[in-house]
Amino acid sequence: MRKFAALIAVTVAVVFCLGVAVAAPPDKVSIKAIQKTKSAVAYNHKAHAEKVKECKTCHHKDAAGKEQGCGKCHGAKAEGKKVDLKEAFHQQCKDCHKKGKKGPVKCDECHPKK
Repeated sequence: MRKFAALIAVTVAVVFCLGVAVAAPPDKVSIKAIQKTKSAVAYNHKAHAEKVKECKTCHHKDAAGKEQGCGKCHGAKAEGKKVDLKEAFHQQCKDCHKKGKKGPVKCDECHPKK
């Protein structure tokens, strides 16, 4: 009986630690615009995550639970085969919205007037 109680205690501790170690994604996200003339894009990340289901659909390189670093590869002036940051966001977001026939696709729908 003691071994069983100890096993349960260890299991609960491990599950608790894993829950603390893997941070939940934010509910709301704001992406700073690259162009100073445009406002930031704010959206409900939680709603998108629930609809899309898999993080890698949008975050194709970064692991879930880690801070996303799109600019590491998609710099403002990406060269070669890599798409620059602005175009990467526009392709990812707008193409998905067009495909699903839902969501904003025009400039001021994502970037409200300042």
